[in-house]
Amino acid sequence: MFKRIWIPVILLIPMSSSLADVAPTEFQLQLLQQIKILNTQVHTLQNRLQDVEAKLQQKNALSPPKADQHSQTNISEQENNIVSALVNLTNEENISVEDSTDSHVLSNPWWKNIEIHGFGAAGYYDTESDATRDFGGFEIKEASLFFEADVWEDIALFFELQTNRLGKDEQLFVRTGELYAHFRNIELGGMPAFGVKAGRFDIPFGEEYLWQDAIDNPLITNSAAYPYGWDEGILIYSEFNGLNWILAVTDGTDARSIEENADKAVNLKLYGNPVEPLYLSTSLMYNGKASKSAIEFGGSHFQPVGASHQSSAGISTSQQINSAMIEFDAKYSFHTADFNGYLAASLGGASQDDNDSSFDRDLLWFSVEPFISYQNTWYAVARYSEIGTYDNMEGYHFDGKTFAGGNSTFGYDTMRFRRLAFGLGWMPNPRVRAKLEIGQDWFHLIDTSTLSAKNNRKFIGAEVALGF
Repeated sequence: MFKRIWIPVILLIPMSSSLADVAPTEFQLQLLQQIKILNTQVHTLQNRLQDVEAKLQQKNALSPPKADQHSQTNISEQENNIVSALVNLTNEENISVEDSTDSHVLSNPWWKNIEIHGFGAAGYYDTESDATRDFGGFEIKEASLFFEADVWEDIALFFELQTNRLGKDEQLFVRTGELYAHFRNIELGGMPAFGVKAGRFDIPFGEEYLWQDAIDNPLITNSAAYPYGWDEGILIYSEFNGLNWILAVTDGTDARSIEENADKAVNLKLYGNPVEPLYLSTSLMYNGKASKSAIEFGGSHFQPVGASHQSSAGISTSQQINSAMIEFDAKYSFHTADFNGYLAASLGGASQDDNDSSFDRDLLWFSVEPFISYQNTWYAVARYSEIGTYDNMEGYHFDGKTFAGGNSTFGYDTMRFRRLAFGLGWMPNPRVRAKLEIGQDWFHLIDTSTLSAKNNRKFIGAEVALGF
């Protein structure tokens, strides 16, 4: 392998030195470019072999002193397979020799530097009389396009174009979603490599923001709490000894690219797999002062009580409030020959601090979601979730996107909102997801509310989502 790489390099050294005296031809420039590529691959190969040798030495050092012959044979075969896989650069060599334009962004045609993907979802949705789809109808639920353009090695521009957001064709027109510069594999001294995003990105809180899109969500609805949002700022991510972390500093306000005070929101998320079937994450967020926070609960932002809707418990005169949140998530996965699935759960809490303490609010939420799939094609899923103040005298606003409509109906008089959903799904391939869902929402109001709970809120829906 090394001979195959170094022979052309050695043979071309005289040619490269002679180019100092005469103007290089296009052919000679291409050869020089290939030399650089081959040298890079040699260094990559050497680094890989060094990593393998270090891992094998560590593995041998940790192995028990007495092992039976069968286990030693298996280890030897695994080591040989690892080494063979790492030193086999046949495909990379073919790419570099046959098509050297893949070596660098500047030498590629523009269309090779841009990755385009997206998804769209449409369906039929119907609810009982107290919910938002009481007549039933067909809708375009969601549609988005994503563009990622490589501008240099490990530097890219990510651009989301939302053409339809949660079925609101008339209210939300085409607009940008996430839009950020992405710097990968940054190395400083002996520190682990890290990445940076600068611009507008999803707020890294909880887990639901990662699967909220219709193509990723096994159900049609989201959880009762549904914490998500995006904001402008800077995000750094890396890992240390198997523990992944994300740190983000953002404006903290709902207004796009507008800051209303000097306070900034700070997010810290820790996640990883302590054992292979179990995934755990912890998310912390301090939002700072804001009249309307960037993060929301299924359509309900942190705001002073009564700022956006009616409130039987009074209306705060404060213009801005402080808020902080925490969420714990766990997911246990299993796999067999024909079945795979998981049990996921979340538990979260938040505190809203008003200058008038009578309008402080403490929130609590949780969800439980079992999922089972047959041959990665057919699946069944259920989700129970709720959020509330759980105080008969202190209400808050919980909208329950998109079927509940709690904001306009109950304002800040809700003390508890619950959602139960059951679904069946079909995924003939990873890019197609068809779903059928039935469920119900419930609202529980504070004692001082003059409103009726109106809980005729069963819903049913059929949806198909396509991704590319």
